[in-house]
Amino acid sequence: MTLTVTSRAAHDSVPPLIVTAKMNKLSSDGSKPLVVYAEVSQNLMPVLGANVTATLQSDTGHSVQLYLLDNGAAADNVKDDGIYSRYFTYLKSGRYSLKVKVTDRTDTKRSLGKPSGALYVPGYIVNGKVELNPQEPPVNVEPANVGSFSRIATGESFVVKVASGVTPNFPPNRIRDLSAEFQNDNVLLNWTAPGEIYDEGTAKSYEIRWSENLEMLQKNFSGANLLNTSGLQPKEAGSAEQHHFLPDTQIKNGTTLFFAIQAKNKKGVKSELSNIARVTKFLPTPEQPAYPGFSLVIIIKSMLRSLLPQW
Repeated sequence: MTLTVTSRAAHDSVPPLIVTAKMNKLSSDGSKPLVVYAEVSQNLMPVLGANVTATLQSDTGHSVQLYLLDNGAAADNVKDDGIYSRYFTYLKSGRYSLKVKVTDRTDTKRSLGKPSGALYVPGYIVNGKVELNPQEPPVNVEPANVGSFSRIATGESFVVKVASGVTPNFPPNRIRDLSAEFQNDNVLLNWTAPGEIYDEGTAKSYEIRWSENLEMLQKNFSGANLLNTSGLQPKEAGSAEQHHFLPDTQIKNGTTLFFAIQAKNKKGVKSELSNIARVTKFLPTPEQPAYPGFSLVIIIKSMLRSLLPQW
C-alpha cells in the first residue's frame, strides 16, 4: 500500500512553506559526527526564527532528538539563510530514519534575500590614508505571512557502523563566528560558545591568541601572543561569549590585529582553530566643510566693498 500526503497553505493567498531534510552523509563509521540539515523556505526565500526539531530513530531502538539552529555557529555554515543544522554525535550502529518537525514562533520572519556569507571589511588603507567603506547593510526581513503552521519532513535513511569497543573522542566544535572590534583602544571579542563534545555540553577552557601578523596565527598559533583568559569561564554551547581587553601593543591609526581561538574539553581534546578575526583601528581625518562659513562671508563682504562706490 502506498500513502501520499500533500501539504497545502491554510489560505490561498499564503504561499506554501517548504521543508527539506537531509544528512551530510548516508553512511558513517563513527569516527566523525554527522550533520543534520533542514531547509525552511517560502516563495524560495529563507524562513527565519522557526522551531526546528529532528528525530533520528534507529532500527535497534536508539532514538535521539536534536534542536536545529540557524545561528551561523557550530554545524551551521551561514546565519539566517533558512538552513537549520546540528551535529549528530550519539553514534551507535544501526540504520536510522530522519524526521524533522517545523513549527512557527511569534518571531518567525521571512528574509527578502539570502545572506552572501562574505566578510564585511569596514575600510582599507591606501598610501597611508584610511578609506572607509559604506556601512554594512542589515539583513532585510519581513514578518512571514504563514500564520500558525506545523510541517513534518522526512529525509533518506542512513547507516552507522561503529567498530566494537571503539568510543569516539570528539572535541568541542570549531568556532566559526569569532569577531573583533575596537572600543577606544580596547578590543572586544564576540563568538558563540562550543560544547564539550562538538555543540553539546560546555567546554572546559579557551585559548585565545593574537598577532599583528596573519600568517603567524595561520601557521604557528602556539607562537602568537597569548591572552590571559583565567577569568573567562566557558558558557553552555550556543551561548553568546564576550571578552574585552587592552592589547599589549601601541594602538595607532591603521593598526591591524588578528585573533583566533581554540576550545578545550575536560579530556584535554582541543577544537580546530577558529576563523581568524581581524580588526583595524580607523581614525579618519575630519573632512573640511565645503563652504567654510564665516570666512567666506568676510571674503564676500570685502569684495562688495571694493566694488561699490565709496561715499
